[in-house]
Amino acid sequence: MNINFQYIFKVLLIFCLLYGQGLAIYAQTPETPEIPQQEDILPDADPLKVDRFNVEFLIVEGMHFLSIDNAAKALDSFMKAHQIMPDNAAINFKIAKILKESEDTDQALFYISKATDKEETNYYYQALKAEILTEKGDLSNAISAYEDLYEYSEDAPDDYLLELAALYLYNGNPDMALKTYNRIEKRIGILEEVSTQKQKIYLKQNKLKEAIAEGKRLVEAYPKIGEYAVSVSQILVSNDKKKEAIEYLNNHLVEHPNQALVEMELGKLYRQSNEMELAMKHFKSAFSSEEIPLEDKLNNFVALIQKLSTDKELNSLKGLGRSILEIHSTDANAYAANGDLYFALEEKDSAQYFYKKAVDINGNNFQLWQNLLSLEMENNNYENVIDYADEALSYFPNQPVLYLYAGSAHFSLKNFKKAIMFWEQGKSIVYGNDRMKSSFAAQLADAYHADKQYEKAFKTYEEAIKANPTNYFAINNYAYYLSLKKQNLERAKELSARMVKANPDNATFLDTHAWVLFQKEEYQEALKYLERAVENQSSATIVEHYADALYKNGQKEKALEQWKRAKSLGGASELIDKKISNKKYYDASI
Repeated sequence: MNINFQYIFKVLLIFCLLYGQGLAIYAQTPETPEIPQQEDILPDADPLKVDRFNVEFLIVEGMHFLSIDNAAKALDSFMKAHQIMPDNAAINFKIAKILKESEDTDQALFYISKATDKEETNYYYQALKAEILTEKGDLSNAISAYEDLYEYSEDAPDDYLLELAALYLYNGNPDMALKTYNRIEKRIGILEEVSTQKQKIYLKQNKLKEAIAEGKRLVEAYPKIGEYAVSVSQILVSNDKKKEAIEYLNNHLVEHPNQALVEMELGKLYRQSNEMELAMKHFKSAFSSEEIPLEDKLNNFVALIQKLSTDKELNSLKGLGRSILEIHSTDANAYAANGDLYFALEEKDSAQYFYKKAVDINGNNFQLWQNLLSLEMENNNYENVIDYADEALSYFPNQPVLYLYAGSAHFSLKNFKKAIMFWEQGKSIVYGNDRMKSSFAAQLADAYHADKQYEKAFKTYEEAIKANPTNYFAINNYAYYLSLKKQNLERAKELSARMVKANPDNATFLDTHAWVLFQKEEYQEALKYLERAVENQSSATIVEHYADALYKNGQKEKALEQWKRAKSLGGASELIDKKISNKKYYDASI
């Protein structure tokens, strides 16, 4: 027969550990007997020794099963041991523990009660009983179990007192919770967890003075931990005592300087009080510290950008921005925040630089891509827009606005087919947003028209207007292109009339409506709208149209003056010189 010595050693080790924890099979400890002869170790006539041998074997077996996470077999072994010795505290304890872990709290309570009845001074047993009672919601008896634990065992761990205090709170007895927390402090001194709980109790009881005093006790015990001083100030602020909070923190800094958390809190309080010079002084110290998390710095930095209005005030933030970058040079948000600052200062090139640095570090911020693309588009950097949109799409392929930017850049570079490709792709992934669908359709229609796909363009303009009847830019372009081709002029008149009614001072819209009327040979009405248009905007196109309408209304000398004026503005039609030299209107569509 092969003997597994490793298994035997493991069982013996568990057996020794079991007895080393005080889990005795018998309450009394017998005197050490003399070593018997071989034939006397297990005499047939001694049933007690047989029981003891069986129980010991079953306990060792149960402990082995626990060590390999087989709770079911462990419970079976302990139950068999229990049948032999039902009043043994150690066996009842092990059974209760397994049952508790399997959430059978009723049976667990039965067995642990047998254990505590037998050995009421064993704090392991009392603690398990308290835990089971707590899980059953029997808080009063759980409290009693914890109190018994400390009554019978002075060397019980302090952790159980924290549990006891929490139970008093849950059971609606804050005064006893306070007394329990005081017991903890007498045993081990002032602790943050205990002090914080005491402050919460005092505040709930409207005992502000006591809460503040308790907070200050914690500060006095640990003066170098700025968080505790900040906590006191926050209690004061939440009770409309901001001036006292500021005074308290300033005094604390005098005695204990170089505490970044306190500096940050003072900066916030001064900012809220509109004392910006003092706020900046304390923020400067706080932002230069590695102790303050970047998120806290950015929250205050962004708040300052929003609060400060003059360029001088905003420029003062550049130093804070540099401090952020010095300490958090590998974090995209640090660069993004600086980008926001320079954007607010309208230093667009610097804003672009910081936004680009941010997305280079972390391209997963969609808003940053939007900011960057918007600035590049504004500066007519169309090649950059194309490159950045392509890169952004690798992170956000389902964001329609990125296709909008890419298409716009290609359109501006007269790459109409590529613009169409991007806008068609973007339009195909717009769901449940009619305004955006209308925007894509309007852009597509412009591209189709530029690519001389006129029928497709006019059909797509109708689609844009159907999706959003107030898309006046789509209406304007559609009506104007119809007027140039002298097609469907009634539809153009209907749409442009609605457009100018909603936007009576928009010169471009007035010009478009007037030109539709002009093409319908309604010259007097056209002149009325063009007179209003030139009052609001004097572009070459509008002035030339105005001159054309004057000519058609018989005011030829005045028309000649306005043609000359249109030419001087730059951007008039190719026929402007011919109109001036011949003093005659010429139709561009002929």
